[in-house]
Amino acid sequence: MNPAFEYHKAKIRSEFSKEENQAIYAQRKIDVESVFGRLKAYFGFTRFSVRGIERVKREVGIALMAMNMKKLATI
Repeated sequence: MNPAFEYHKAKIRSEFSKEENQAIYAQRKIDVESVFGRLKAYFGFTRFSVRGIERVKREVGIALMAMNMKKLATI
């Protein structure tokens, strides 16, 4: 057993037991992670092919537009 690891696990466990932190973490699962999961599963978008924050923003925008267009097509 690693005492430092056990200490950090206990600290995280105590932080997650607080009600306001649980609400934040639950919101994270709903809002963000499902979008990136869908991008990865449906479009195979696992990594960026460009460098630089502006180019990355454009690439994510294109990927999200494609996802939205797919949603509209299914309607």
